[in-house]
Amino acid sequence: MKLLKFKTLAFGLIATNLVAMELRAEEKIPTRITLIFEDRLLALDFRTHPELLQQTPNHFLVMGESRIPVSFGENLPPSDGLAKLESEFKTTVNPQALANFLKTTSLVSQRESEPVKLELKGESVSFSGRPTTGHYDIDEVKLSYLLNTALEQGDLFVRVPAEKTFAPVEASEELKERGIESVIAIGRSDFTGSSDARVQNILAAVRKFNGLIVPQGKTFSFNSTLKNVLESDGFVPELVIKGNETEKELGGGVCQVSTTLFRAAFNAGMPMIDRRNHSYAVPYYQPHGLDATIYLGGQDFRFSNDTPGDVAMQAFISGSNLYFVFYGQDDGRKVAVEGPFVSNYQEAPSPQYIDTDELPAGEMMQASPAHDGFSTQWVRRVWKPGELPQEEVLKSYYRPWAAKIWRGVDSQELAADEIESVPESLSFESDEAAMTIEP
Repeated sequence: MKLLKFKTLAFGLIATNLVAMELRAEEKIPTRITLIFEDRLLALDFRTHPELLQQTPNHFLVMGESRIPVSFGENLPPSDGLAKLESEFKTTVNPQALANFLKTTSLVSQRESEPVKLELKGESVSFSGRPTTGHYDIDEVKLSYLLNTALEQGDLFVRVPAEKTFAPVEASEELKERGIESVIAIGRSDFTGSSDARVQNILAAVRKFNGLIVPQGKTFSFNSTLKNVLESDGFVPELVIKGNETEKELGGGVCQVSTTLFRAAFNAGMPMIDRRNHSYAVPYYQPHGLDATIYLGGQDFRFSNDTPGDVAMQAFISGSNLYFVFYGQDDGRKVAVEGPFVSNYQEAPSPQYIDTDELPAGEMMQASPAHDGFSTQWVRRVWKPGELPQEEVLKSYYRPWAAKIWRGVDSQELAADEIESVPESLSFESDEAAMTIEP
């Protein structure tokens, strides 16, 4: 950050001496700051958007040992002798350019949203319209202050002071009587890069959850709702994590749905009853530490509806994003989520080679990629009116995972190797609880 000092004798422009002050370390000024919103990140790249920065002068009146901040519009105090007016220039955010930049994003709405209409059809809810992800009412003055502090201190992340706003909701009287009247939380995940089979499984699972109602005070079970994954319901074989292997089974990719549902419940400040992260860090579930694995007949995801009324869930896909929207009664609670705090980093182990005669001898093909291991923590704070704030730490551990590589060998050589390496017993590494929620 360049600081330049201007000296003016007395109070007139009798003489001016421009000298360069000792420069602060240029590398301390980040070229990119990431804004952290409730459900997403937004990068401010000052190299591609130089208009976001400006040089701002700070003026000081120096009289003896006193250094008084002044502005050119102020009446300067009388002086018996010479005084110096010093000006320091520093890099700050241009507030107007920042406001213009935010308006170009989908985060700040410039038009009234169409209302979402809810009606009760039997035991489920039908929806007309979508609230998408909601928009933000940003405190731009405070955001500029936080960004200027980050520029001065070299910080790379800034949490945005903002409140989320959603489209208005028009619920039927039946639903209003049950407390279903407004959007209370949204969960989102991005499945970009998924195979057609994986997307098909996500769609098949979404159909089972869209429109469901979670009664007040009840615990919701993902597995009990999913029940099964059948071809007749549209599920197809795709990769799943099973023990220490990644193999194809019906319904591979359904964890995208459980993960997104978890995020909605987590953002709503609801109690998490049963949740576990995946064995390794799956790229579809970034940011890491906010995923929820499930397996029918085994691991479940469960949460409790502790709001004053029933909660209806809307599930839909927009582009490559999956959304879960919770409709219920706003009880005034505030939820703040911070993270991820990453530690315990471990590099992926060396690749594991699996001999096969289904490939030409000497040919290799990657069966599954490598994944580094690490731990994450997310801090959730929930404030309810009239109650003490609650703080929870969501911990997850992702194991380092070796790449699996198929290696083509001659069938006779493979048979000989199998005879020599028959194990006395088979064992699979157990996936111990990889997550805890600590109050």
